Amino acid sequence: MRCVLLAFGAAVTAAAVGGLTSASAADLPEAMPTKAPVMMAPAYDWSGFYIGVHVGGVWDHRTVTTNNIATGVAVPLGTGTGNLGSVTGGAQAGFNFVLAPGWVAGLEADVSGAGLDGTTIVTATRFGTDQHHNELDLYGTVRGRVGYAVNNVLLYGTGGLAWADEKITRTQVTGVFANAVAPVSETATQTGVGWAAGAGVEWGFARNWSARAEYLHLDLGTQSFTFPLAMQRNDAKVNLDVVRAGVNYKFEGW
Repeated sequence: MRCVLLAFGAAVTAAAVGGLTSASAADLPEAMPTKAPVMMAPAYDWSGFYIGVHVGGVWDHRTVTTNNIATGVAVPLGTGTGNLGSVTGGAQAGFNFVLAPGWVAGLEADVSGAGLDGTTIVTATRFGTDQHHNELDLYGTVRGRVGYAVNNVLLYGTGGLAWADEKITRTQVTGVFANAVAPVSETATQTGVGWAAGAGVEWGFARNWSARAEYLHLDLGTQSFTFPLAMQRNDAKVNLDVVRAGVNYKFEGW
């Protein structure tokens, strides 16, 4: 009988302990669900070598002084101004590097074609009529760029060297001026050199591709064009304003 009572007590004790354990486990809070890690998009990489093309408009603003140089001393005969406009297009190449988070610097060179042709007719009662035809068909720049990037959008300023190939043809239409007898023509060429400055915005729309809009002002200084037969010299002060859009491809591994 004693053995039966002991066995019964042990069974009751085990059942009680098991019930307490189950109750304690039921009272525990449920485990919090684990969130997946947030994936951050990589920042756009502006560094590297790139090439591209551009198209837009260019406007030529010039002041020309015509001088008589027959005596060796320039005597102004008259001053005129002109404004021309043309479609322009060309190519650019450059290199960017990151200075600090957000800040980008680089160097770029470009060359562009244009159709800036203008003609001026000058009538002088004593010497007849002469015609001046100016052409500016090729120009370019070499510039530094500094800007601030917000991921794939870059705002920048730019400045540096500017150049342009210029040509003026003088034609004695009627009459005689010095040794220029109608219809003789004389052509003089110069490469104008000056400075360029501007600003733009560039948008990286794909890993290796970007598009841009840009404004540039070019000051080419004053160039002198001499016509020996007419004993004349034209001093032309030329400025260009350029508005253009372009697209660039950036190479990997630079």
